[in-house]
Amino acid sequence: MTVIDNDDNLPPEFLTNDECVELAETMVKKYRIAMKDRSFSIHASVKDKGVYVTVLLSNKDQSYYYPVDARLVFAAEEMEPREAALFLIDYIDTYFEEYLYEEDEQIYLPIDWTDHEYEAFTFQMKGQIINKKIESMADQWLAQAEAAQNSSN
Repeated sequence: MTVIDNDDNLPPEFLTNDECVELAETMVKKYRIAMKDRSFSIHASVKDKGVYVTVLLSNKDQSYYYPVDARLVFAAEEMEPREAALFLIDYIDTYFEEYLYEEDEQIYLPIDWTDHEYEAFTFQMKGQIINKKIESMADQWLAQAEAAQNSSN
């Protein structure tokens, strides 16, 4: 389970990399029946006055790659960064519960940031399922075709 490390400049009370790993492992256990060959990873960061969280559901070869991103302006919502990150992770967890168990993976988020409101807090979310394996193969094929085109000119 790969988790991108948090920014080094974050206050010590923000989520640590170990906490992100532990939360992701908890989600894997919670959804073990629906996991197939996939796993979760979590990344959380603070940028300016916003907290950004990505919960990624993916398989090893990345032919299934589903990052769910959420952001929240913590000062406007009168939250501390850690509290905001945990709130967003909790909400994304609720989304995956519905996605994996109730909707048979047929409920999708918009690919652009959209407003959401939960427990009187306003935040934005987006998500898109990607086949990174196919995209990589396509990029490689296009690069080879371009190189062949350039060598024949």
